Amino acid sequence: MDSENLENRKLREKAENIARNKVYPINDLSKDELIEALRVHQIELELQNNELRESHLKLDDLYNKYFDLYNFAPVGYFTLNKNGLITDVNLAGAVLLGVNKINLINHAFIRFIDHDYRNEFHHHLHKITEPGQKNKMEIKLQKQDNNLFYAYLEIVNIPDTSGELLESKITVTNINELKNKEKELKNYQDTLEEKVKKRTDELAKSNSELANFAYIASHDLREPLRMITSFLQLLERRYKDQLDQDANDFINYAVDGAKRLNEMIIDLLEYSKLTNNELNCTQVNLEKVLDNALINLVIPTEENNAIITHDQLPIVRGDDRLLTMLFQNLIGNALKYHGRKQPKIHISSKKEKNQYVINIKDNGIGIKQEHLKRIFTIFQRLHGQDEYPGTGIGLAISKKIVHQHGGEIWVESELEKGTTFYFTIPNQNNYNSF
Repeated sequence: MDSENLENRKLREKAENIARNKVYPINDLSKDELIEALRVHQIELELQNNELRESHLKLDDLYNKYFDLYNFAPVGYFTLNKNGLITDVNLAGAVLLGVNKINLINHAFIRFIDHDYRNEFHHHLHKITEPGQKNKMEIKLQKQDNNLFYAYLEIVNIPDTSGELLESKITVTNINELKNKEKELKNYQDTLEEKVKKRTDELAKSNSELANFAYIASHDLREPLRMITSFLQLLERRYKDQLDQDANDFINYAVDGAKRLNEMIIDLLEYSKLTNNELNCTQVNLEKVLDNALINLVIPTEENNAIITHDQLPIVRGDDRLLTMLFQNLIGNALKYHGRKQPKIHISSKKEKNQYVINIKDNGIGIKQEHLKRIFTIFQRLHGQDEYPGTGIGLAISKKIVHQHGGEIWVESELEKGTTFYFTIPNQNNYNSF
């Protein structure tokens, strides 16, 4: 077999040389040589026929693959001439429109477009784009049975040598289900937004009513409490010498309890005011805020011989009065819980992204880790009244003020080493304060 192939190759090369040189020396050939030359030509023709047959089979295979890919693609393919008439369409495109493929040829594509979208389609159809670019649009198409569906079109307009429109290639995708899902999602979002708004309004109304109730109740409670305190003190003055020591102690306990309750009511009134009143925001220099807070704390600062230092503080947008109260509460807290050490308090700040982080660090008694999460709760106290007086509302007010300014507040602490309170204030106008 190899020797036969080798001989055929030699004969083919000889035949190619003869054909290339166009030399046909038939008159000079003997009979045997002529027969050999004819045999060479015959083999060459057979080889060429085999190659043509193989090429034809490959072309048939490629055509069948192209036919399947073209006709059974998940999208419709349309070819329109310069007049907008359909010159070719795949089976998927015919199915989309509900028309037999043969009945679409030489019919205007625009007749299947909903009237509201025809002007837009006509504009895109005659818009020549850069090579490789597509005109994209969403329209409604009308099927043969008059049912409408949403379709996504990609149009490639092909110009002739003079730049005029020659033909258009259009890809059509049925997006009706997608549009219906979008509509359902939009309706759901609208309904959800409406529910959220309604719920938010209800909560705002409820919070306002609760705040008003707290304010009114606290205000109204002070009058009967003042009466109780007055009568207890009157009882103490008139009958002090006639009562034994236990009775006098009982009266003192009652008076002391009434005073503490009065302080709690005053603090509750202050807390409710934070909810009811709107912020009076201006550009506030925290240096001045700190100075005002320290003026209010001058007595406990001198009594405890406290050392209070601070770094340069920024200018922020906020309510001057409330920010003063915030600093006063946090520094006052550090002055109160200093233990036996001389209080040392340092205030500093740093800028992080679009906010300032302010921290107030002390060397006081510290806070147990299990108590850190509840110290900002209203009326929560970690110590007895005989150890450290107060109502336990100062940190709750501080948290409220920080949240009203759009910030967060947290604390880090270690027993017997000190506590650091951190709070953030947004740099709303990216104000360069340093």
